[in-house]
Amino acid sequence: MQNYRARGIKGAFLSTLLGGGALLALPGAVFAQTAAPAPDGGDASVESIVVTARYRKEDAQKVPIAISAISGDTIAAQGAFNLKQSVQQLPSLNIQGFSGRNQTITIRGIGTNSGGTNDGLEQGVGLYVDGVYRPRTGSVITDLIDVESIQLLRGPQGTLFGKNTVAGAIDIKTRAPGFTNEAKAEASYGNYDYFRGYVSLNAALNDEIAFRVSYLRTSRGGLIHNSVYDEDWDNLDNHSARFDLLYKPTDSFRLRFIADYSIQKGDVGFQSIAAVLPTRLNNGTEVRGFYRRAADVGYTPGSVNAFDREVDIDSSQYDEMPSYGFQAQADLDLSGVTLTAITAYRNWKWIPNYDGDQIGAEISTFGVVDTDQQQFSQEFRIASTGERTVDYSAGLYYFWQEADDKQRSIYGKDAVAWLRTANTPTATVSPLPTAILDGLESYAHVVPATHSYAAYGQATWNISPRFRLTGGLRYTYEHKTGLYDAEARGDVAAISSLPAEYQATAIALRAAYAPTASYYVTKNTDNISGTLIAAYDVSDAVHAYYSYARGYKSPGINLVRQTLGVDIFVKPEKVDAFELGLKTRFAGGAVELNGALFWTQDKNYQANYANTSVSPAAYYIANVGTLRSRGVELDARFAPVEGLNATFAATYNDAKYTKYTNAVPDYLNSYKTSVDLSGRQAAGAPKWALGGTVDYSHAAGGNRDLYIGADGSYRSGYYAAVNLDPYSRVQGYALFGAHAGLRQSEGKWDVSVWVRNLFNKDYYNTIAVNATYGVALASIGEPRLYGLTLKGKI
Repeated sequence: MQNYRARGIKGAFLSTLLGGGALLALPGAVFAQTAAPAPDGGDASVESIVVTARYRKEDAQKVPIAISAISGDTIAAQGAFNLKQSVQQLPSLNIQGFSGRNQTITIRGIGTNSGGTNDGLEQGVGLYVDGVYRPRTGSVITDLIDVESIQLLRGPQGTLFGKNTVAGAIDIKTRAPGFTNEAKAEASYGNYDYFRGYVSLNAALNDEIAFRVSYLRTSRGGLIHNSVYDEDWDNLDNHSARFDLLYKPTDSFRLRFIADYSIQKGDVGFQSIAAVLPTRLNNGTEVRGFYRRAADVGYTPGSVNAFDREVDIDSSQYDEMPSYGFQAQADLDLSGVTLTAITAYRNWKWIPNYDGDQIGAEISTFGVVDTDQQQFSQEFRIASTGERTVDYSAGLYYFWQEADDKQRSIYGKDAVAWLRTANTPTATVSPLPTAILDGLESYAHVVPATHSYAAYGQATWNISPRFRLTGGLRYTYEHKTGLYDAEARGDVAAISSLPAEYQATAIALRAAYAPTASYYVTKNTDNISGTLIAAYDVSDAVHAYYSYARGYKSPGINLVRQTLGVDIFVKPEKVDAFELGLKTRFAGGAVELNGALFWTQDKNYQANYANTSVSPAAYYIANVGTLRSRGVELDARFAPVEGLNATFAATYNDAKYTKYTNAVPDYLNSYKTSVDLSGRQAAGAPKWALGGTVDYSHAAGGNRDLYIGADGSYRSGYYAAVNLDPYSRVQGYALFGAHAGLRQSEGKWDVSVWVRNLFNKDYYNTIAVNATYGVALASIGEPRLYGLTLKGKI
């Protein structure tokens, strides 16, 4: 029945998008940078996509890498304003999370499948903005400003893009200043009091210096009601500003300097109850459960259906996420080569003020990880400009980052009764005084730091006009350090004020729930990774390639209280990836069809691990096993007639744990020591993912164009939790959007209406199972959003 439903949804998706949606469209299909129409084009043809995946401008059809690209205009046309909203048209990409800090990204099922963040665990997807690595997903999921394109490179990209790209890389390019004076303004208004205002000025001071200054403001009312405060939460209050300077004294030299600042604010980052866990485990054992424990402390739960869009969180949920940076890139074109230097500094902060238990009881009234992350990078690169027997790129790279984390958890008046009452339905509520834990704060100062040095080189030997071999190597040396300093704090009752018979117990419990420890660790590692690619042009319009790549993700570091069985340093991940691809263009250039078969094995797979055998549970990183990802990808673009364009992308991904014999048991099997998940579908990896757009524009007379568009996507179900807990299952869903507008042909003005999640589909983004509270907590997707956008430029 489930397979039948899946086929039905996929069939409806294709029918709606490619059949009935033929009258709708998105302007500016899935392009990065566009060049002239393909040489074999007729009356209508798809435009060539120019990418810079190998540090030189190339036609994407001739680059032997699986690449997808979305233009900034396409993102804006869909009513999207951040990376997380843009993933629906990138089927191999999945982003899970519930706050600015707690976001994980996977490509082809590989990355970090936890839906949360551990600062000692590096991501498996490389995030780059204008050539600068961003180790924090929070710094790129905020508002997108002046985006030219988002390029998704699938498969390990370690040779040119560096460590921690075992799954692939997301390369975001922004619009550089030009030497034509121009001012732009944009205003959008939609339901939930959504407002987005954007202004920019591009000016040329003379023939050598130009600059662009931009400001973006996004606000929106809340999507979820808090019944305790009678307020609408999950609101937005975002600001972004950017200054971009270009100095070009000659045709051969360019210096670009960028300074940017953004801040995200709001009552956001919380989770809703998606389900109440059953009180009977698989072996028949009865446990106390959510409702019984709630009654123990006099708490009457509100809605337990996340799609009621109502929570009863009784503490603050406000956060701020400021980020800023400075970077400079210098390019010098010499005879056949370009020398590049990129220098960058960035700072990212996460300032939360969160309810620790995410429900209306006062178990944990405050639970946060306050983060101040800094980074500096320096890269020197030389790259040939192509059209020679051997094309090459080589460089030196240095990267430093340090995260200054303050982990705080404060227990409330209900903590003793909830946490210390025996886990049986008939047990008497704990007689321990509430003052034992009430006001106790567990505090830890955690500082992970990394110094990374690398040298890399990649060369393509053009053996003949049709056959090419590419090989590359990267050497990485890293020095990692970690500081952990924990202590008990808080406004708690003195031990001497407690009844004598409970004083010893109070001392032991406070030591367990707010441990004291201090240590400092270091580790040095090095690695060689590389790639080998054979590419063959079957014809001018058909290009085939076969590639092998070795990816490397740095060792993880466990900066947590030391518990039996916890290794401070976790082994690095090493990924072997094989890919066979074919890129074609036919029908006179009106159709472009690309496909890839991939097979990837990830050894020593790193993931967040929950050790529930100690009290309270300890959370840290472990090498949980081996993951294998294999499947097929399809990308297509169509331009059958003038003004009509369509795109379609699909991924079938068979991602499995091939060896995971000692996994943390799921909730229903929590009486077991461990479970064997070998052979099961990996977490965070939908088996099917589809996405597509159709786009039609037509001259309306008077130098005006009318356009209308639609987009759609489908993702099959997957488990959000690493241990594949059934209550973390995210059901498959399809989303559709549409818009229409009228614009002046030269872009001087544009009026459009748009809608996202057209059919108001209820869907989850991620789900976490919390056995302590007896519930599954979820981050839910956005409801139907619609609005009007006005654009103008002079």
